[in-house]
Amino acid sequence: MTIDVAHFRKDFDENGPMVPGLEPREALERLRKFKEEFSVHKRKYESYYSGETLFGLPHTQYPALKKTESEIELLDKLYSLYSKVKDTISKWKEVPWTEITQEIDKMVEATETYGRDCARLPGQLKGWTAYKELKGELDEMTEVLPLVASLAKPSIVERHWLEICDIFKTEIPYNKENFCLKDLL
Repeated sequence: MTIDVAHFRKDFDENGPMVPGLEPREALERLRKFKEEFSVHKRKYESYYSGETLFGLPHTQYPALKKTESEIELLDKLYSLYSKVKDTISKWKEVPWTEITQEIDKMVEATETYGRDCARLPGQLKGWTAYKELKGELDEMTEVLPLVASLAKPSIVERHWLEICDIFKTEIPYNKENFCLKDLL
């Protein structure tokens, strides 16, 4: 008897178990399906292992099964963090500018926490595309949030905003009621 895990490996490439251009939400959904399918194969393996033990047969090795299990665990760690970061940043972008001063410290703290979590991920993930995108997004927020905090200070008066608009040659409706962080970013 054999356990076929080859179909798990079809989407894996040299950058890790990734499909180029795959959105994190879709990747999480695929990962959930893979985990369900994998659990079936894992149960078969455990059943076969028990049967081999019962009848005193040598245990059959399934290196692809072990490798797939390890990669699924790694993907779960990576995409869980990636999803949390994406969701958090999406919520931040909807924060009205009038509330930014109350939220900015929480944003900076969360970005630092996510950055530490990202740095703690296993080393083999660091070459994967999703890790690089996650790290890039966190680095960008780490760079942008202090600027946002400065722009949100009450000491930044209208003339400063007008200078900013002039420098970037665009109209920024900073004083409008519905102006949100996403409008600035």
